[in-house]
Amino acid sequence: MTITELSIKRPSLIIIIFAALMVLGLFSYSKLKYELIPKFSPPILTITTMYPGASPQEVETGVSKVIEDAVAGMDKVSEVRSSSLEGVSFVIIELLQSAKTDISLQDAQRKINEVVTKLPTGSKAPVVSKFALDEIPILRMGLSADMDTRELYQFVKDKIQPQLSRVPGVGQIVLIGGEQREIKVYLLCTDLQSLLIHF
Repeated sequence: MTITELSIKRPSLIIIIFAALMVLGLFSYSKLKYELIPKFSPPILTITTMYPGASPQEVETGVSKVIEDAVAGMDKVSEVRSSSLEGVSFVIIELLQSAKTDISLQDAQRKINEVVTKLPTGSKAPVVSKFALDEIPILRMGLSADMDTRELYQFVKDKIQPQLSRVPGVGQIVLIGGEQREIKVYLLCTDLQSLLIHF
């Protein structure tokens, strides 16, 4: 008996088969796991260094160039490139496909620790991390106001950043740019001499 004959002679059986297939299909669809961006880790390392208050040229010569020279001798490196912005340096290390990212990450950290003393005194410690698509920031915000730049930075750091960090689902908030308040103490030579005599 062919499918055509079966469909004509027993239509109720065909309806039951198609109903069962539809129920199984809907059940399978509800259990289906899907993501907009598939999880895969390209062999790329990023080194981020904050240098508050520095111009892009100062960041380039004082931070990016030093880090580039340090990591250029690593094994299985395809390309090293950098991007220097105001107050922040990004160095991107592209590895060969045969490279093991975790071992290269440790190697890069070791190379950075060797040259960290050569970085400018105002710069923060470099942060080495693996590039992962699911760790890309999903929101970038810019802020401007009719205030002094130092006051604005302090306001964002003290008031806005803590409020945003309490929002459910927020992993990390990074402030880039702005001018931090800095207090400089200058001693006059006469005051220093009297201080030394006093001791």
